[in-house]
Amino acid sequence: MDYAALERRHPAYGRFAARLGNTPLTEVPGPDGGATVLAKCEWENPVGSIKDRVAYALLGSALHRHGDRPLEELRVLEYSGGNLAKALSHLCAELGVTARFVLSSASPRSLLDVLAERGAQVDLVDKERGFLDVVRTALDIAAADSGWTLLYQHRNTANLLLQERTTGAEIVRQLGELPGVPRADAWVASIGTGGTLVGVLRALRGAFPGVRAVGVTPEELPYGSDRPPNGLPKYGGSGGMGHGIRQPFVTLHDDEIEHRTVSYPRALEGMAEFHDLTGVRIGSSAAANWLTARAVAATLPPSATVVTVLPDAGTPEEWERIGRGE
Repeated sequence: MDYAALERRHPAYGRFAARLGNTPLTEVPGPDGGATVLAKCEWENPVGSIKDRVAYALLGSALHRHGDRPLEELRVLEYSGGNLAKALSHLCAELGVTARFVLSSASPRSLLDVLAERGAQVDLVDKERGFLDVVRTALDIAAADSGWTLLYQHRNTANLLLQERTTGAEIVRQLGELPGVPRADAWVASIGTGGTLVGVLRALRGAFPGVRAVGVTPEELPYGSDRPPNGLPKYGGSGGMGHGIRQPFVTLHDDEIEHRTVSYPRALEGMAEFHDLTGVRIGSSAAANWLTARAVAATLPPSATVVTVLPDAGTPEEWERIGRGE
């Protein structure tokens, strides 16, 4: 896909692209006597999360298929755990594209308010039915009305390829610029769609063939769990689907990826601990990644390097939950 051509055709899309990516790779607290932990800090993207990259890729694929027809005729539909809807609603509002999102009823009020301000249509699915039914509801809407263009983040390869081409390539370049960091020994990322985990892994394997891959999912419903979906609180933006369903991008590398879990209470504790150590706010998925990266680093020598990603700075509701709201 020719993103440059899309940016020229749609100036608002180009302005978004100009502010996207090239986020810092920073050393974060690791274990005493263990490997160095480096984290890609994604809250510096235009709307504040790594999902800004995904929004750019998914909407780009829709614009490409839409061709030269007026943007007023494009109606995009997507399901989201939060950050993707926030990013897509921003891009769609800038472009004048109609947007509709299917979300869990557990979605934070701060997100719902932003979507309402941007004129997006929202369908809420009972949180007790789990994220799998959020996805299924979006698929049902698209099947019932062909006027909606479903972006389908779990199967749209633009998601995976852009993470490889941007996030992964940036990490490889940034590692090469750091003194005394000859390689990445392990890569740790949460599994939402698996686009970040696998896309970055592909880029890292090109430069460091032996890098370990560790996927993280909520303890309340891990990757590939046979349990049915549930309404239990989970750390943001990630989770298993239940019923033994595995994210398609991840199945491509199932024999190469280790799996760890982090509970929601532990992720919240990690947010507070990271803030105490650094003065920096990270979200619950970022905390889950950091805690897992630190645990992996504790098993490796000081000469090794573990790389992870901090997807966002957290929601107001998360910070209020741990007693540190603004």
